[in-house]
Amino acid sequence: MATDLNDELDTLDPTSKLVPPRIESPTAHKIVVLILLKQYVINKKVCLDTGISMRPQKRRMFYMLIFKLIQEADKSYDELHALLTTGRYKLDKLMLEAFEKAMSEFCAGSIEALFDFAEIQNIDEILNENYGISQFSMVGVYVRRVGVVLERLSFSDMMDMYRNICSFYERGVRAMASGPGPRKAVAGGVLHREETPPPASVQDKSSADDKKSDDAVALCPDGRNLLSKWAPKQAKYFINKQSELLETNERHSLSPMELQRKVQEMIQDLPLTTTPYFLGYMNQLRVRDYYTSLSALHRALDRSPVRLMSQEKGYQYFCVNLAVLHATFGHRDEALSALRESIMLAQEHGDKRSLNLANTWYCLLRDELPLSTVQRSVSDANEVDGSLLQNYTLALHFAVKLGTVAGYKPLRLFDLLHHSDNLTNRNNFVDHASEALALRSAVWAAYGRHELSALYSQLLLTARDRFSNGSAGLGSALASYALWLQLQGQPQMSRVLLDRARSRFPRLPSAEGWMISQCHVIIQAGIYQCRWHDALKACDQLYLLDKSDALMQRASIYVAKREFFNARRLLDNLATQTQLPFLLRMRIKVMLGYCGLAEGRFSSETTMLLMSVAEEMADSQMDYELALVDMLLAQQLLLLGLPQKAYQAIKRAMHDIHTNGGIFERARTDFVFVRCLLAITPNNVEARKAQLLKSLDILERAAKSFKQLQAHSKVLDVFVFLAQRFNDFGERTLRNKYAGEFRRYFTEHPIPREHLGSP
Repeated sequence: MATDLNDELDTLDPTSKLVPPRIESPTAHKIVVLILLKQYVINKKVCLDTGISMRPQKRRMFYMLIFKLIQEADKSYDELHALLTTGRYKLDKLMLEAFEKAMSEFCAGSIEALFDFAEIQNIDEILNENYGISQFSMVGVYVRRVGVVLERLSFSDMMDMYRNICSFYERGVRAMASGPGPRKAVAGGVLHREETPPPASVQDKSSADDKKSDDAVALCPDGRNLLSKWAPKQAKYFINKQSELLETNERHSLSPMELQRKVQEMIQDLPLTTTPYFLGYMNQLRVRDYYTSLSALHRALDRSPVRLMSQEKGYQYFCVNLAVLHATFGHRDEALSALRESIMLAQEHGDKRSLNLANTWYCLLRDELPLSTVQRSVSDANEVDGSLLQNYTLALHFAVKLGTVAGYKPLRLFDLLHHSDNLTNRNNFVDHASEALALRSAVWAAYGRHELSALYSQLLLTARDRFSNGSAGLGSALASYALWLQLQGQPQMSRVLLDRARSRFPRLPSAEGWMISQCHVIIQAGIYQCRWHDALKACDQLYLLDKSDALMQRASIYVAKREFFNARRLLDNLATQTQLPFLLRMRIKVMLGYCGLAEGRFSSETTMLLMSVAEEMADSQMDYELALVDMLLAQQLLLLGLPQKAYQAIKRAMHDIHTNGGIFERARTDFVFVRCLLAITPNNVEARKAQLLKSLDILERAAKSFKQLQAHSKVLDVFVFLAQRFNDFGERTLRNKYAGEFRRYFTEHPIPREHLGSP
């Protein structure tokens, strides 16, 4: 371990002469790829001369194979041969035999075979567009680069390379012959250059010594094949691909252990490259190993920027990520220090995008985010400056989130989203478009338009192929729509969406949305079905994700259990907090009013509290929450003996609740509405009985909705109400009917008596 640290310090020494070469020397793997391409061109030419067309599927799979060999790390010959003979990239028999024969002749011949690839006319023969290889394609650039580098090498360098290629080939053939399973036959085999073989004993001894030396050279102490090295271009492609997958679709990325092993290989092969450390940082973040992720960022920052900034443009972004990581844990001074370093590096190297990003975070951490300046800049933004436009779009999204939490009027928030959509559509920011849709869904949900919120979630799920297949917006849509389905009495569909979200976003922070939604689903089902243990356990899990929301949900459970003292204690503690979102603060007041109502006695304090909440909801245009307050006021007014006022309040609430509420709220509203109707009916037995008979369909619909949610206590409340009213009106037949329904349902679903009769 100490030796490794000393080697790393030597590598990072500013006076060290170890500088990465500007031109990569071709490896044996690259030359073998050229030989394979040359055989493909020969095979394609023969097909054209004979009039036999090569199947499109065969051509496509061959090019996919070449892309894989170019972009991934160098392989040993036995690994490459296994790729050519098994799996989806398997070559046909004739092509494979031609390649094996060409490799055997290459190593059995002389160095002239290698010099053929250093001649431009031979390279041009491979890059023949008639045979499907364009010189401007990725494969064409790869071939021409190798040819140009070979042309510049001296004869001694070419000789060393030729020997390495022959050794590379012979070791691979021996590995295939001595590997597990049946012996693999290779066309041409290993051809020795000696005409007279040595004696058997000498040959056995030399072969054993060769095998030992080959094993010693070919394997690292950790068992890795030394011939499988990472080139800078290959590492860059791999890092970009895995970083994008970790950000957008983690399910398709490598597993954490496998990805960390690849990162260590790249660090070992490319000690001066910093981007593998950043990939390791992202990999450690998804398993919440914050100590190792912080260490990875520090090791990346240890690389000298004087030599690396000209080669790796993303060096200054490491400081921004370090600042964000510190800010996540409340280390404000460390975060600001890292941002100052990032600003200095961005100014030194003229990186405007990094400078804007660092300045935005710097203002945010110092509570100086100039949103008004951002809004003015949006209208004057230049279409050419894409980095600034992305920053403006993200700033607008952030402003909408802040405004939603603060309870601003929705017109102002949707005006900001309109500006964001203009920027997104003009510049084709696909990721930002999906985030804007998810943000619209969240804003509509916050302001009580759950139907529109569900519509935007469906739109995002339907159009997911247009957007990044695993964007954060998609996770938000899955989570919100799953909760909406649960409230609509479709728990099976809700579980399907949550399972889909769990498989797509298995780890934090992407998993936070569906985890919160799953906790809410369990809590709501527990309250409906009186499964208090499951609901409280889900509250404990929610507490790790959102402390305030978890305490609010726990208070809801206590109210449903009629433990009002515990509920009031939690709600009073929450009400004293100053940094609560506006909607949560209003819901705490509503829940306090509900506690007073559930106790079954009149309280002027409760009435005044609900009236003040209604005024604030009306000012913020939160119509659905206002409708819920009106429903509670209607019940309070019924207790006060003011049926006309109660009827007006419940009539105002019914439209919004039936449009945007779940089936539980709709059923409860119907129940209160029928009670208000009976209360305003003239005090005449026949008139009230007639009114109740006309309202039977509404009450039975409410009971059906409660049954769908398995809210057994509410179903029994409906049956008790009907049986008691028909008993008061002298309708014994209907009284006996609903009393029998109560007895049968109570026998099937026994509920403790103390949970019956709650509002």
